[in-house]
This record gives sequence, C-alpha cells and structure tokens, in this order.
Amino acid sequence: MSQFADLAPYYDELMRSVPYDDWAEYVTTLWSFAGHTPRRVLDAACGTGNVSFELAKRGLHVTGVDIAAAMIAGARNKLVGQPEFQDRVRFFEADLTSFDLGETFDSASCLYDSLNYILDPAALSAAFVHIGHHVEPGGVWVFDMNSDWAFRADLFTQSDRARGKDLHYDWRAQYNPETRICEVSMEFQRHTPKGIQRFYETHRERAYELPEVKEMLDGTGWDLEFAFDAYTLNPPHAQSERWYFVARRRS
Repeated sequence: MSQFADLAPYYDELMRSVPYDDWAEYVTTLWSFAGHTPRRVLDAACGTGNVSFELAKRGLHVTGVDIAAAMIAGARNKLVGQPEFQDRVRFFEADLTSFDLGETFDSASCLYDSLNYILDPAALSAAFVHIGHHVEPGGVWVFDMNSDWAFRADLFTQSDRARGKDLHYDWRAQYNPETRICEVSMEFQRHTPKGIQRFYETHRERAYELPEVKEMLDGTGWDLEFAFDAYTLNPPHAQSERWYFVARRRS
C-alpha cells in the first residue's frame, strides 16, 4: 500500500496539532448519547494509535487495526514506551474489507475519513460487514466520513511552509465528479541535519452521499441511529465538511 508508506515515520509530526483528546471525548459523548457504555473497543483504521491511546486513557480496552504495516509498527513502538497501557491496548495489521480477529467487541470506532479511502462501494460494504462481524449485537459503532461537499469545495488543496517546522508540505487536489474520487498529490519536505529530504505520496478518497451510506449500513446489519455534523449534535447540513455516524449492530 503506497499511501502512508513513506509518510508513516512522520505522520505524528504532521498531525501534531490534531486534538486527539477532543476527538476521543466526542466519540465517548456519542456513545453516551446513544445510551451505550463501551468497555472493549475495536478502533478500525487506527493509524499510529493516537485515538486508541486516548480511549484507553478513559479506561477502555482497545484493539486497533490498520491496513498500513508501517502505521501499525509506529503504534506498537508507542505501546512499548507506555507500559501502563500494555494490558489494555493491542494493535494488528488488518484490511477492513476482509479481516477476522476471531473475537468480538461491544463498541467500535473509525475516524479521520479512513473509510473514504475505500474507493469501491462494494469494498466499503464489505468493510461494514466485517466490522459488524466483530461487534456484538447491540454494540455501537461511531465513525466519520468526509462529505461530498468537502471534496467539491477543494478543501484538500493545502500547504504549510511555516518557519520553525521541520516538516513542510504542499498538496494539490483534483476531484472528478463523475467517479467521485479525489486525488491528492502530496509533496513533503523535511529539514534534517543532512539537508532537505523530499518524498511524495498520492492519496485517493471517494465521496459518498448520506443516503448511500445509510442504505449501505441497513444492508449490512446496522441500524443507523444518528448522523451529525462533525463535532456537534446538530444534523448534517449542505456545507458539512465531515459527518459522524452512530450505528448499532442489529440483533
């Protein structure tokens, strides 16, 4: 998998400003809003484990999975340095469209538009099925997705060349409304003692529409309880950049 391959060692540096603690708090708020008390959580597409650790700080047992081996390696390295989480956090390399851990959880999460990276609707449906196989009946899954408006508004053409930062980037996005795929060409420059290191990645995400996601959940054994404009308890609106979904595993 080329996405997040070269970037993985610097992913946390790139994401340093992300308020992972606020994300975890919002997810726990949504579980509570659904009348659900999580204990054992599957953190799907966990990346380097930042949300997994934040959830563990709240007393939860968390199992993180991600398709990118380098990201899982980063998450496991963090776990070595945090022995207080050794008995509450685990990480596995896994493809959401086909994985089987041989166990179930009472809750699940999947954040930061990870599901948009699944470009084929049939594959996304398969991911819904396989995540469902890992969640007990009545369990609640909280996940987010970038909205179609976010891609149409070109929100992913970005750059950061701020002084004082070792990692600079320049991203150029192109959205195809026919395929609904957004391709982001990413150039990174990292200042090192030996000079400037450059590397490149191309990321692709697909826009899904709200009714499409709702129908897919219904067809894969999930009951959609709520959909929100991100980080609020308000319904999605025409210019929502990100949606959060709260789905319960059907009995």
